[in-house]
Amino acid sequence: MIVFIALFIVCLSTETFAASPDSSTTMTQSVDTENSGMSSENPKAYRMEGMTVTATKTETPADLLPVTAYTVDEQDIEAQPSYFMSNFGELIRDVPGVHVSQYYPWGPPWVHLRGTGYFIGRTVFLVDGIPVTPFVSQTISNQDIDSVDVVLGPSSALYGANASGGVVNVITKTGNKNTGANVGTGYGSNNTWRPRTSIGNQTGDWNYYFSYSGDYSDGYQMKPVEGMIDLYKAKKTQYLWDASLEDNEYDYSYLMGKLGWRNSNGVGFNAAYNFEQLYLYGGQPGLVLNDDGTQGIGSFKFYAPVGHSAKVTASFGYQTLDRPGTNIKGLSLVNDQLVLNTTPTTRTEWKNTRTPVELQTDLYMIDNNVLTLGAFWSREEENRETYTISSNARTDKTEYATDQTAFYAQDQMFFLDDRLSFLVGMRWDFWNFHDVFDQASNPQTPEDIEKDHVSYRGGTRYRFNDVFTLKSSGGTAFWPGTALWFYRNVTSGMTQREANPDLEPEKTWMVDLGGEFTIARTGTFFSITPYFGEIEDMVSYRYDVNPNVAGGTIIRTQNLGTAEIYGVELGAEQKITDRLRLFASLTLNHSRLKDSGANTDNQLRNAPDYWGSLGLRYLNPDLLNAQATLRISDDRYYDDENTDLPYFHMEAYQTVDAKIWRDWRLSKDYILTTGLSGTNLFDQEYASEIVYVDPGRCIQADINLKYLF
Repeated sequence: MIVFIALFIVCLSTETFAASPDSSTTMTQSVDTENSGMSSENPKAYRMEGMTVTATKTETPADLLPVTAYTVDEQDIEAQPSYFMSNFGELIRDVPGVHVSQYYPWGPPWVHLRGTGYFIGRTVFLVDGIPVTPFVSQTISNQDIDSVDVVLGPSSALYGANASGGVVNVITKTGNKNTGANVGTGYGSNNTWRPRTSIGNQTGDWNYYFSYSGDYSDGYQMKPVEGMIDLYKAKKTQYLWDASLEDNEYDYSYLMGKLGWRNSNGVGFNAAYNFEQLYLYGGQPGLVLNDDGTQGIGSFKFYAPVGHSAKVTASFGYQTLDRPGTNIKGLSLVNDQLVLNTTPTTRTEWKNTRTPVELQTDLYMIDNNVLTLGAFWSREEENRETYTISSNARTDKTEYATDQTAFYAQDQMFFLDDRLSFLVGMRWDFWNFHDVFDQASNPQTPEDIEKDHVSYRGGTRYRFNDVFTLKSSGGTAFWPGTALWFYRNVTSGMTQREANPDLEPEKTWMVDLGGEFTIARTGTFFSITPYFGEIEDMVSYRYDVNPNVAGGTIIRTQNLGTAEIYGVELGAEQKITDRLRLFASLTLNHSRLKDSGANTDNQLRNAPDYWGSLGLRYLNPDLLNAQATLRISDDRYYDDENTDLPYFHMEAYQTVDAKIWRDWRLSKDYILTTGLSGTNLFDQEYASEIVYVDPGRCIQADINLKYLF
């Protein structure tokens, strides 16, 4: 930690020397910032600029958007440290309105947008604009991410169910003239190795990008035994049996390939595939949480202009997930003594496939107007099975298919030389849960369930002058629930379930009103966005103690009443010098339950009252680049009952992360990049998600050699 602080002070104190024409640093030692991707002019941090597609599903200048949207681009990603919890959730934590919880390496980041809490039902995840399930989203290595877009506010009018809080779109890398051939590695805390290699280029109308990266670590005790014993003694007995007696070792391997073509007329396609292989040790001999599982994301997108009046885009995706695991009897307390029983009990299999297809047309037949019409269809198939290891008998099986069909329309209008813009849109979604088999239900083949809903979104933006812009938007969202909750009963094993076919869908509405202030002369930017909304028939799930199985759990779901959500998102940037910039975000949030019986006035799960960040970014390619960030979060609860126990009531935390790095020009074609990263530098202990803890202070050194074609 002292090393980071000292080097950061050196960077600031030597800025004048480094920028001086009398500096002894010669041009042959500096790096061409065009090829390195890092500009010494210190442009914006996390603000969306240029053209964007995520916010409207069609190319729109970011300065005309009436909705609140941000992007974490290539430069922002390069400036962030090499996180031990290496997924896209860490990359977007500094964006206003975004709160992230982690249970890495077991699952994806829990991204909560605008105080809406539950990440599976209220945040839509996309990869290259194609919707993916939350667990499949972690297929993407951070090494292959070009940028991440975040759209805040209900967005079901464009992206369908789950978009109560907004949308997160992970955009993968595309080969260009500056990609080159790369080989490198990182080594850090917990004996963590992260090798990587990639190659990419653009040649004429073609571009390509191929990569491999690994994340291999001895891990840490992500579910500490001491904490689970405390919960056991507090009558939460179900968390002890699979606690981390030893470090949770893991081996994750990633492969990516992308091929693209675009001619001079704007006709083109992109084809990509991302693959991940996963092994995660459960922290007890014989307990394997992920036994060489695999998952993949394939996509194909074709686009073509039709004269000057229209553009047609067609996309197809194929996503897979296969996560086997092996369970043992595990840990228990006998006469207040910890006992480990390594007898194998069950083998679990979880398989999921999803095939989304979409056709969209953008019409430009009227001046200053873009009309978007689209149709979407997807099929998701899931199979979950459990077998006893001693007899290989199947104890439970659930399989089902979910078909989703949607049609949407959106109109964007621009007036007064683009100072004024309007957006209106709507979407109709229909879901059919069918071909259901559940071994523990009676009947085992229950009836199909159908749901449908119409969602709306609208907004306006007016730029008064070069200093002040006012914008406002509103929208609705819908979440029909998951087939797993409707149908699946599990009556054996440590983790059991009760189906709830009467579960009502959630309905969300939200409005916001935001202002942006930009003073170019002083390099000042400030934004403020108050918001207000409600979630009706809120879906809640519980992990109850199973009275019939020692240390066991029963998962139940229910509808509560209404969640009232309001708050304000603040963002700021300030240029201090040509090379040094300050950035900050703060979200003040109030998410409370209403009309929910005993839970009335409770805080919505995973929706703290405040969170934010404060950072400094220093860029001097001739000397050293550095970034340091303070992140804060108020306390929060795992459940809607607001259980006041450790891990259920997760305490407030403050962490400091930092990175220093340098690009070294070895020759015209070779660039060597070295870096040193540190996260949670003051080693604060806190729960990152229910029963899972942050790994504490982590340090990683990185080196990469790039060859430019």
